[in-house]
Amino acid sequence: MTTPSNILRTAVAPLDSATLTSRMALAAAFMVLLMLGIFIVLGVGQDPLQYMHSSSDYTAVLLKDPPVLRATIGLDNMFIVLYSTMFLALGIAVWNSTPSRPLLIAGSSLIGVSAVLDLLENMHFLSMISMAVLGQNISSTHIELQVWESLVKFHVSYLALFMLGFALPTKTRLEMALCITLRWVQLPIGLLIYLVPAEWAKPLVFGRFTFFLVALLLLWAIFRRQRSGSGALV
Repeated sequence: MTTPSNILRTAVAPLDSATLTSRMALAAAFMVLLMLGIFIVLGVGQDPLQYMHSSSDYTAVLLKDPPVLRATIGLDNMFIVLYSTMFLALGIAVWNSTPSRPLLIAGSSLIGVSAVLDLLENMHFLSMISMAVLGQNISSTHIELQVWESLVKFHVSYLALFMLGFALPTKTRLEMALCITLRWVQLPIGLLIYLVPAEWAKPLVFGRFTFFLVALLLLWAIFRRQRSGSGALV
């Protein structure tokens, strides 16, 4: 019988690292879908703010729908909490099976750096939304700093994920698929976004969203199977 005390015990029960990785991955994937859905349906999201614009154009993006933009940043903050917890649990879960502990440590550490940069980026977004709503000028210095924050955050994360692609086990087909995407899919897509003409960058941005979603679902599936004790090569 489900009682308040049973619900409370379940909510505070300790989780092993595989279970925690699986659950955080699924929750993070849900956050990605929510943010992507808002961007597709309402045209509001952080991505346009991660590129250089004139002050008037940048302010127009900030003022398009401030409540929804704040909501997407709130979702992204939750996403940061979820993926940070997931990667910490992931490092613990694969510690004894990783082919390279130095790469696992380096990649996990850089994920932590990326998470801090991600939070700083979001706090800057929130402050600029407030400035725009109050009618204050968004200077080119603010915009340049924001773009710099985004560039460093993303490129640190690309490096971290590439390293983890060589640090995670590759015993099953799902694990091999994950490592292939980490090594040879996310890095070229991520780098090309900032190298190609603007009209080519948009499909690559959606490709990056797709990578995040696929990688998170692969992590959910891999560690869900480990939690259930299955050793099948799938």
